[in-house]
Amino acid sequence: MKDKFKKIAITIIIGGLFLMTSCSDILDIETSKYEMEKDKYYSTEAELNFALNGVYSALADGNLYGNNMLGRMGLEADEAYEDYSSDENTVGDYNTESTDSKIQNYWRSCYTGIDRANNLLANIDNAAIVIEDSKRNDIRGQALFLRAYYYFMLVTRFQGVPLVLKPIKNATIDELQHERATGREVYTQILSDMEKAAAWVRPASEVGTGGRISRSAVWGVLARVNLYLAGYPYNEQERYKDAMIYAGRVINENFHQLNPSYQQVFINYAQDRYDIKESIFEVEFQSDGAGVYPTAGMVGRNNGIKNPVIDNVVGLSIGILRCTDYLHGLYADNDLRREWNVASFYYVADPNNGDVAKITQWGANDSKYQRFCGKFRREHETLLPKLQAQTPQNFPILRYSDVLLMYAEAYSEYFKGADNIALEYLNMVKRRGLGLNPTTANPATDFKDRTYTAFQREVRQERPRELCFEMFRKSDVIRWNVFYDNMIVREAETPQTFTSSYYVRARRYFRSVEPKDQWWPIPSYEMGVNKKLVQNQGW
Repeated sequence: MKDKFKKIAITIIIGGLFLMTSCSDILDIETSKYEMEKDKYYSTEAELNFALNGVYSALADGNLYGNNMLGRMGLEADEAYEDYSSDENTVGDYNTESTDSKIQNYWRSCYTGIDRANNLLANIDNAAIVIEDSKRNDIRGQALFLRAYYYFMLVTRFQGVPLVLKPIKNATIDELQHERATGREVYTQILSDMEKAAAWVRPASEVGTGGRISRSAVWGVLARVNLYLAGYPYNEQERYKDAMIYAGRVINENFHQLNPSYQQVFINYAQDRYDIKESIFEVEFQSDGAGVYPTAGMVGRNNGIKNPVIDNVVGLSIGILRCTDYLHGLYADNDLRREWNVASFYYVADPNNGDVAKITQWGANDSKYQRFCGKFRREHETLLPKLQAQTPQNFPILRYSDVLLMYAEAYSEYFKGADNIALEYLNMVKRRGLGLNPTTANPATDFKDRTYTAFQREVRQERPRELCFEMFRKSDVIRWNVFYDNMIVREAETPQTFTSSYYVRARRYFRSVEPKDQWWPIPSYEMGVNKKLVQNQGW
């Protein structure tokens, strides 16, 4: 997309020389003194930027946001379930094993990003590189943040993981095998890296794109990191104050604002339009997967409205995410987000022309378990031809509405109730969802109860209304310590005797859950090659 990820061969070289923590492929060559040559590469400003592209590109890997995370790993928890026969008896159905390839590849791709960042950080101060100090520090800050973000992706799924903070120079066991740090130790490193990065990267108004790290992106993710530390299992209550401070810094930039149209936010992702005032940090995907370093994704193809027709009007979607009655029921009838997020239709081949998709509308009384995720819609893509297995749509990691909700939640949890500001930030998100001006009070619809219990309940319901299918739900219900209880309730709500395939799949999804499923097992392959690893409890 645009020129944000230049797909050049050297990026592959820089990123591919080391597939670590795994320590996997390198361990296969035992203790041979294979010396890496990566540090000889970094000699110009252009090479620093190419290497930085390689750090970013791991996010777009098919093992992460490029495919597997898009509805295939159970990250939607109780707001949706996966209906995809290819993923039966895998983590996507909560039939999780330490041998699951998607879990193994998630681990490996995160550490690939970490290793690329480590190599860049180790060489960025090469005196031979002619570059302005401000540019050097901006690159440093982006790489440092991304390394921390990959660790954040790991610690939220596995808890403690090995902390590797410098490049691997050879294949000796001492260099490659690392014990697991505790979850708190990993979070401490994440906070340290991100706080340093915030001082080096540029403000969002200068960056101009959500595809690159800005100061607002760092602050917003720092708010998220602190919220996670404040909740289960760490329960560091003081972190709510820190989350509020960092979210407040984004808000007080007086640059960001909600797009007046909720739907337009996601149309922009489909049409390669940046709106950094709303979309602060997003994963970039190239248009068609062509070029030396392809990074086309599957946003809308995996997690879109089902369409079996390969056409240039709608675009094929396998529709693997179906919603629950619970999610649909969270919305008021006048909430415009309901029909957008929980689509009331799907596509079939037109009987008069099998190459054309035709809309089929579900009735108001039809089961909501049939409905697909409608947030990422391929019909709005403008790039042609529309490919069968690839899409150009970007994927959001941080939106301004999330920042507002994080501030509101953090304030209420820290002070045990809401003030006028927390109420206003919550209501800004709600108003936009109702099609109203986000910044204009509306007594008829605004939430007014500032008591702790009522406000907490409303925030916890507003988050899935606004952020469903953006991969926050499982982490949210875990940090609220209601993950397993919620999944059991959803299973009980699923009709127990109906035999339609979607009910069968929903029941299997929820019935497969065990308390240990809040964390993934350490991949068995990693346990085999790194003898210092210890498995998560229950696995």
